Amino acid sequence: MNSEINSNPSPERDQAISLLKDWILKGSLPSDSGDWQNCSSLTREIVFTCMRHRGSLDAWIDQLSHKRPSQIMIPSLWVGLCQILLLDGVPEHAAVHETLEAAKRSGVPPARIGFANALFRRALREKNELLSWSENQLPGIRYSHPKMLVDRWTESFGEDKTEEILYWNQQRSFTYARLTSIGRKLHSELGLPEGSVPHIFDGKETDFYQLPRSFSPQELPDFYAGAWYIQDPSTSMAPRMLNVQPGERVLDACAAPGGKTTILAEALGEESKLLLACDPNPKRCRRLQENLDRLQFTDVQVRAREITGISVSKDGLFDAILLDVPCSNTGVYQRRPDAKWSFRRKLLTGLIQLQYQILQDAIALLKPGGRLVYSTCSIEVEETTRQMENWLGQHPECHLESQRLLLPGEEKCDGAFAALIRKNA
Repeated sequence: MNSEINSNPSPERDQAISLLKDWILKGSLPSDSGDWQNCSSLTREIVFTCMRHRGSLDAWIDQLSHKRPSQIMIPSLWVGLCQILLLDGVPEHAAVHETLEAAKRSGVPPARIGFANALFRRALREKNELLSWSENQLPGIRYSHPKMLVDRWTESFGEDKTEEILYWNQQRSFTYARLTSIGRKLHSELGLPEGSVPHIFDGKETDFYQLPRSFSPQELPDFYAGAWYIQDPSTSMAPRMLNVQPGERVLDACAAPGGKTTILAEALGEESKLLLACDPNPKRCRRLQENLDRLQFTDVQVRAREITGISVSKDGLFDAILLDVPCSNTGVYQRRPDAKWSFRRKLLTGLIQLQYQILQDAIALLKPGGRLVYSTCSIEVEETTRQMENWLGQHPECHLESQRLLLPGEEKCDGAFAALIRKNA
């Protein structure tokens, strides 16, 4: 659970408290802040650790305080307890004193600084007891997940598998680099940094490599020439299932930021102009175009539009369609620890309806005999197997050829779902 990290001066705590305050009060993701790129490694580690362990931190605050502190104090208390209980290598003086100074600057009333100081000092004295206490609590506290998610997964996957998912989600994520077709042409030797590990999927080596934590992917050889693409190995499951062949007309209907799109483009090779990549968000489309340009797929057609905005003649229908639909992201909580705290049943209901409608719109664009892969980074049955069962039950002109649910941690990567649908000839 712990992470080794060195201490830095107090401005890093100021940044961490500010980013967490915006997350709590405004729902703003720290990584979307304009200041995020300039944050130190300590700031980033504190912020991600607080988001990942929010449930445990709140439980420890309840253990250390007779009443719930005011909302304005919570970010500062998280930052202090995170350093004391979860991060190795931070001196006690820095964890307490520098955090208290940052709390003052963040607007915590002077009368409450003494309360925070007493809480931190008690946490230092009772560190082992607090850690032992949390390890003996129910999974929601022990693994810092909303109880609703724990209950849902236990019903769907059983207690043992749920505990494996919870444990996986609480570990720090690794960065994976995929060797592209350009990279294979350029490199007889990969030039990977020491400590890189080839990723094994279904018992076979892949083009993915796990990078050392301290290594910047941009330092990979020929990165800017398109030799590498940064993505989790789970993202390759859906495009592999679609099995695009040269000469086919292909639609990637929810394409940004482009990881799956680039795999489809590689499969088409010199005929990548037959690939249409769409996303309704113009900003995300610009990022998609940048990624395609770096990998030298300049012929791919990129359009900022909804799937309903794609009009084709009968002769212009697609041979293959990839639908990587918007979803609840429950398969990627290790990489997105913030997302587990925003899961809501109402949000899930809206997503299910949206996914169903996207399927409805996409099937009209598919040739008879053509194939479609529906994929999500969710593991919720309503968005995966049950969605397929419900949709196919209303569409006798299609049939399911295969599907796979990859739970988080299986194959040592994120969770994902993919289903291959064939439209009857």
